[in-house]
Amino acid sequence: MKIFVVAILTATLLLTGCGDETPAPEKISAEVVDVDLTALSSTMVYSAVFDIVENPAAYRGKTIKIRGTYFAMHDPAKDEYHHSCVIWDATACCMQGMEFELADKNYPPNETEITLIGKFDVYTIQKIDNPILRDARRVD
Repeated sequence: MKIFVVAILTATLLLTGCGDETPAPEKISAEVVDVDLTALSSTMVYSAVFDIVENPAAYRGKTIKIRGTYFAMHDPAKDEYHHSCVIWDATACCMQGMEFELADKNYPPNETEITLIGKFDVYTIQKIDNPILRDARRVD
């Protein structure tokens, strides 16, 4: 976890720069994002999502921003869909995904690139914890 925190802080420092340019008022968001995965490289995002999935208690209730490819999977036993944002690593050989529920239920076609903001939560099925972004909204 310490390595993850150091990596996030380093990435944040590299991205903020030293300029004294103030963003225009219309670009300042009132929404607080606790974990912004969109500002990281593909390798760092893959690692960060892996940490979130493996340590869900540390992220529960936090607002997370994520970018990836949308995929829906139908569960015929329950006749319900599971919606995921999938992130590939730098070599595109491995992927890590996070399930989400859009607040407006307006899901895009499969394989659409999406950016989401939502509250991290976990739900349990057959004693297995499953990470999910609840009340997510698209910001792309």
